[in-house]
Amino acid sequence: MTDKRSAQPTPAPDAHLYRGLRFWPVWIGYALIRVLSGAPSPLQRVLARVIGRVAWLVARRDRRITLINLRLVYPNFSENKRRQLGREHFQSLAFSVFETGRVWFAKQDELATDVRIEGLQHLTEAVARGKGVLLLGGHFTTNEIAAAALTLTNHPVSILYKAPKNPLMHALSLRHRSGRGSQMIAADRLVDMIQALKKGAIVLYAPDQRYDMQDSLTLPLFGVPALTNPGPPVVARYTGCAVLTYFPRRLPDGRGYVMTFGPVLSDFPSGDNAKDVSRYLRALEAAVEEAPEQYLWSYKRYRPKDGEPDPYRHRVLRGYTPS
Repeated sequence: MTDKRSAQPTPAPDAHLYRGLRFWPVWIGYALIRVLSGAPSPLQRVLARVIGRVAWLVARRDRRITLINLRLVYPNFSENKRRQLGREHFQSLAFSVFETGRVWFAKQDELATDVRIEGLQHLTEAVARGKGVLLLGGHFTTNEIAAAALTLTNHPVSILYKAPKNPLMHALSLRHRSGRGSQMIAADRLVDMIQALKKGAIVLYAPDQRYDMQDSLTLPLFGVPALTNPGPPVVARYTGCAVLTYFPRRLPDGRGYVMTFGPVLSDFPSGDNAKDVSRYLRALEAAVEEAPEQYLWSYKRYRPKDGEPDPYRHRVLRGYTPS
């Protein structure tokens, strides 16, 4: 039986300590998100489309990264189709801002009305094993609402996160995320994740971003070699936790969200880290194909090791500096 005390809300820094002039843009943005979070959903969707289209035109760096990723992943698409998918991705990113406001400021029962959870029996099975549950997610534009939806399962939840560089943004995000009862674990605090699992908690972990440490694995993601985190089977081996996937999807036209738990992965870990992590990557690819615009394409996922051709630098070797 899961220990309800195993995931305690994370104390958040006091956001009111950050009153200097350099924090004013964050406070203004925070106020706008709070106001717009209460706007009707149709209006939010219209605004997200407008903001996304403008961002596509002005955010040249992110647009370039997105198109490079889409060319690598979808070589058989026409350039027009890739650009259309890129524009839809930017609109999805814009809508994620409204979702963040909804998660931060809406009541729990309001969130529950729009979220449908599929595969809950798989989570119930995993929890019943009593050794903690590792949920393998991914970096989607719907991540904020996906993490909040986990609290609807009535189980203690711990969530790995990467702290924003801006200390005020860090304080505000911790305040609102932990306010729903989640324990937030910094991504570099592996020991805290291990402890949470050993206490029987559910831990949400998204290991799909670039990982260039010495123990990294080079595995295909959408058929493109990518430096990949070997962590999931290592954590499973150390803790004995159950492992399953958890992927979100925003439905079209404001019809809500589907959060899907996959079956508990059998023979995981198998003793072959590359094989285990590849199983996760194949599941991630299938989830992305359900709504490709909602995956985080504006991130340099395919940066190689130093000395290898870098697709984001016109194939110049990564780490090379002209003399």
